[in-house]
Amino acid sequence: MIDVRKRLKEFLDLYAHDIIYIRRDTRFRCECYVERSGETAPDCPKCFGTGYVVQIEKQRTRRNIGTVPESLVGINQLAQVGRFVPKAYVYYLEHNVKPEENDLILEVIWDINGVPRLIKEKHVISAAEQKLGYKGRVEFYQVYARYDQKGANDDKALTER
Repeated sequence: MIDVRKRLKEFLDLYAHDIIYIRRDTRFRCECYVERSGETAPDCPKCFGTGYVVQIEKQRTRRNIGTVPESLVGINQLAQVGRFVPKAYVYYLEHNVKPEENDLILEVIWDINGVPRLIKEKHVISAAEQKLGYKGRVEFYQVYARYDQKGANDDKALTER
């Protein structure tokens, strides 16, 4: 029997790149959250505009340009008329990552010591699909993520922790 996890690990060893995964802890609100209005500061230097306390993780992934149906919740069209922009990216993550909708994926520029310095792209997870193997074991995740505008303080939130 094929061990999909092992095969994916071997594939990622050859072709993956590192990203920053921003995991929201929905049990705790960030101090930028305004209870009365239900709004958050989109450029909050602590939560990346999510409104929740976040955990920053380094993960390996492989990314492809994807096409997502217009009906998928949370998909925006952020392009001028006549320009082609991919609707989404598809990320492949290992079984232990356990991605959730509305968490963030940051494509970053790394320094020579492996420390993230600048955010190139910010993506919001629209859908995270478990890929199951034998007896329902989660083998990996296929994640659809859409582009999101980078906040003014996102680089600061990344580097000053």
